[in-house]
Amino acid sequence: MLSWGIPLCLAFVATPIIVRGIGTEQYGIYAVILGFLSYAFSSGIGKVAGKYVPEFRASGETEKLSAAVSAAFWLTLAVGVLQAVILTVTAPYIVNDILLIPAANADIVLKALYLAAFSGLVLMVSQVFQFSLQGLHRFDLFAVITNVGAILSAAGNIWLVLAGYGVLPLIAWNAIVAAITGVIFFAAVKPLLPEWGLSFIIGREIFGSVLRYSGSIIVYQALTSVLLLFERSWIVRKFGAEALSFYVLPMMLAVYMHGLLASFSQVLFPVVNELLTDREGLIRLYGRATKVVLVLTAFILSGYVGSGQAFLGLWIGGEFAERSYILLILIGCAFAVNIIAMIVWLLAEAFRTPGLNALSSTIWAVTAIPLMIVFARNWGIEGVAMGRLVGVLFTIPLIPYIEKRFLGRVMWQFWAATLVRLLPAAAAAIGVERLLFGRVEASWPVLIASVLTGSATFAAVLLVAGFFSREELDLARSRVPFLRKQTVG
Repeated sequence: MLSWGIPLCLAFVATPIIVRGIGTEQYGIYAVILGFLSYAFSSGIGKVAGKYVPEFRASGETEKLSAAVSAAFWLTLAVGVLQAVILTVTAPYIVNDILLIPAANADIVLKALYLAAFSGLVLMVSQVFQFSLQGLHRFDLFAVITNVGAILSAAGNIWLVLAGYGVLPLIAWNAIVAAITGVIFFAAVKPLLPEWGLSFIIGREIFGSVLRYSGSIIVYQALTSVLLLFERSWIVRKFGAEALSFYVLPMMLAVYMHGLLASFSQVLFPVVNELLTDREGLIRLYGRATKVVLVLTAFILSGYVGSGQAFLGLWIGGEFAERSYILLILIGCAFAVNIIAMIVWLLAEAFRTPGLNALSSTIWAVTAIPLMIVFARNWGIEGVAMGRLVGVLFTIPLIPYIEKRFLGRVMWQFWAATLVRLLPAAAAAIGVERLLFGRVEASWPVLIASVLTGSATFAAVLLVAGFFSREELDLARSRVPFLRKQTVG
């Protein structure tokens, strides 16, 4: 939660300052470069460490652990260098022929892509150590280092904008912060993982296992990256950089929703790997985890629908409230479907079949990209968001298939019982918030009151509907010190 909440608060403060400081069009260019940085270099190979560190530690196979982490490191470095070289070589073509950047900004974007190539390589290598910390259950250190990076990034960006600097210095500062946090992650992991020594010679069995496992991860991460980069490039090419600003800000809010639930799944991943031989334990964990993911997703998404337009107007300005609100709903729903499938993806990765996740990403990309092109002709950038949403809906049938394959049964009764209680709670929260804004002019106090009222309504409906069992409520109380003391007394 801390690795998600503090960066969100910092982004809440920094984003309007950056948008107003460099202008809507320049912010669109900045968003394009960040897209290449964040997604072109998100291969996910480092997740190998998050998989094998807890698994081999639990089995006492320290030699295999060291070899697996070394293999992940070298493979990540090789793929990162290759991607950096490709981006550097193709940068002029991307600027002039794909993005169609005007000549006045072409040199800035070109230099920014070169910086993104270096920064992306550093980020990829850093992921090996980030996932190693998660595999060791050291989420405290992970949160601290993540927040150090977020604070450095936000503070530096605000200072640069207020000092009158533009896009290029902002990207350069992000590259510097990436290098700093990468070194800190390595320094934190090394003493906690004494079994690991960087090995140049890795057995064929371990290297083959890591390569097969990471290969599918690379494929589905690459396809997801292709989808996002196409999405942003298509908007800039057809509608201009300014239009992208109205698109990426609601997407940023959806990404933070995804980030919250991703942080939850990161905690689950090592636990799932420790329960691979305990099917009943795995089913209980899957049910409880999916419930938490669903309730948080529905709660946040209902807030976007009920109060999102007022929030955008107060946060950035009236034009963004008018042009970005529908995008927030469409993109938020698309990310919600991704989030719902998140625990299922964990199962596939834990059982060493990330190829199923690659299949899911393939289905999504193959359907969403043509739909974005077609829908954009009639509905503009809203059509691009619709293409993303409709495309991801085609991946839903993989959920029951993966449940059947790894849990032994499809959880039809669980899904029906959960959704029939959850959807009315979300609808009630949206209704209460929309009703309030229909009667009172939007302001920060009204927005806070709306969110609190919607939250109380959402929770009340869930409790009345019996969404959580008594056992689950008792388990939750036992984790809260104040309530635990009252229960014992």
